[in-house]
Parts: sequence; structure tokens; C-alpha cells
Amino acid sequence: MGLGSIYLFRNHDEVESFDRYSNSGYKTLRPGHQYEIGARDCDGFISNTFNNASSSISNYSLRYEGDFYRNDSLQNERIDGRISVQNGYSMSRFRIYGRDFTFVNLSLHTVPFEDIKELVEQPETTKAALLRRDQIDILLREIESEGLKDGSVLVAGAFNAQLFETQLLSDMANTQKATSYARKSSDGRLEGIEQRDRHGRSVLTVETYRFDLHSIHDWFFRLGRGQMVKKYNGELAQVVFAGKLLEESVFFQPSRHYGISKATGKEEFMKNLCPAWADRVLYNEKLSDLFRHDSFCASGLYYGLVAEKKFVGQHKPVALHATICLK
Repeated sequence: MGLGSIYLFRNHDEVESFDRYSNSGYKTLRPGHQYEIGARDCDGFISNTFNNASSSISNYSLRYEGDFYRNDSLQNERIDGRISVQNGYSMSRFRIYGRDFTFVNLSLHTVPFEDIKELVEQPETTKAALLRRDQIDILLREIESEGLKDGSVLVAGAFNAQLFETQLLSDMANTQKATSYARKSSDGRLEGIEQRDRHGRSVLTVETYRFDLHSIHDWFFRLGRGQMVKKYNGELAQVVFAGKLLEESVFFQPSRHYGISKATGKEEFMKNLCPAWADRVLYNEKLSDLFRHDSFCASGLYYGLVAEKKFVGQHKPVALHATICLK
């Protein structure tokens, strides 16, 4: 799964890490740069793998780091003829100046469509989106069962949220007065969708590993830092609007997928998947109160992309910078 986090503290004296075997539940950090949370000699770390590959495959529930890492070899195994990619989370807890903080790094289900027929059927919520929502619920239940929900909780990583692509396709057809055509294989299986304008030109092509708006692709998703497509960015809405987790307003362009154009040598959105705000940072209400403790804290709040104008890989990291008052 490749999850991991680095925590840097200027002064270790007032920082304790969670340890379920100690009487107090915490132990003081020792100085140095090689301190490991979740190594085999301690248990201050909780991990869990979600459902693999698709909703039809049984769930692996690996609570503690030993089982988690021993099973890491599963991530490249084939299940039902497909390559399984493990999804899950790692959770670390600290007490800093007497306040409890839980940091979660996660990777949710990555597949945009469990069934490409959804492009035609246009369900309100895709099977893949429902699976990611279920995975978030698993995480929230774990946080509650561990007694962590009353502390400050931050959840960051690859939420892999997709745009409402079916709605986007419908709106594109209407605004461009395009006609949609189903592309089928020789045996009648649906392989993709193509939209053509009134002159017969292809304006949109969607296949299993392709999402292509042709001549306007990069411009469309960059326009206004992605604000043209922001209304389709609602997959996490039920989590956020229900108050389970909160998120700052998204005023930055989609975080993935980027590549270098062979024609221009410049960065552009790739056409293998629909660009999306896949990488996110969410938090609970307790932590939100610390972010907004006073005007000084609130003024330092920033949520956006790292290296917005520089190519650093297919995914641009998303950062939340905040100042909080602990003393």
C-alpha cells in the first residue's frame, strides 16, 4: 500500500506517542531522527486494509502493524484475473502539550468505474464511489471504537475521489450539442462512449483507460483553477456535509493526473483518467476549533497544491498549513 508519515517536532519534551501497553497510554518520545512509530518493537500504531480490487472481493482486516506488513506482498497478487491494489490506512496518535492528536494517512479505492456500463446508465452514485464511502465509514468507526473521536483528528491522503463523471458527460453533450455514441467490441460488450459535434468531430472519448476532451482537455480542467468543474466535485459531500469530517474550501485545480506533453514539453493533464481532486486533507470539528482559536491562527490557514506551477509527478501533493495554539 505504501502508506507512511514523517512527524517532525522541534522539541520532544512535551510530545508523547500512543502506547497501548503503558499504564498511561502514552510514552515520551526520545530525541533523535530514527524514532519509529509502528515498528515491530512497539504498538503505538494501528493499520487496516480495506476491500481490495472491487466490492466483490473479501475484506482484509489487519489491525496491527505485524500482520499488516507481513501481508504487504498481497498488493501485487492477481484476484479474479485482476491486479489487486491494497487500500487502507495507518493511524498514529500523539499527546502534544497535553492535547490528544490523531493523524491518519489513507488510500481509498482507486478505480473510477467498477462497471463501464455506468457511463450509459448514469447512476447517481457509482459503485466505486459507494465503496470509497464505505471505506471512510470503516475508518470513522475505528476512530470511535478506539476512543479517539473526542480528540483532534486529521485525515489526509489519497481519497481518490472522482468527479461526477456521468453528470459531466451529460452536460458536455448538452452544451456542445453533441451526439453520444456507444463503442462496442465485436462480441457486443461496451468499450466506451464517444461524443461528436454537429460537424462530426469527436469532442469527447471515454474508455476504460481514457478520458479525453480532445482539443480543450487541458484548458477545460485548468480554467479558473478548476472552478469550471468544481460543481462535479461532490463525492465527499456526504462525509463533509454530515459533519463527520470537515474540509477547507477547494480553490485549487485538480491534484491529478499530470504529465509532460511530447509536443510542447510542458505540463498538462493526462488523458488516461478524468482529472480530479483525488488528494485531500480533512479534519474533525475539534481540530477545526484549534485552527480558528483566534485571528492569528485563522489568518495562517492555507489549503492548496504544492508545486502548482511545476511538474513533480502525476499527483500534485495537497497541503494544509495551519497555526494552532496549544499552551
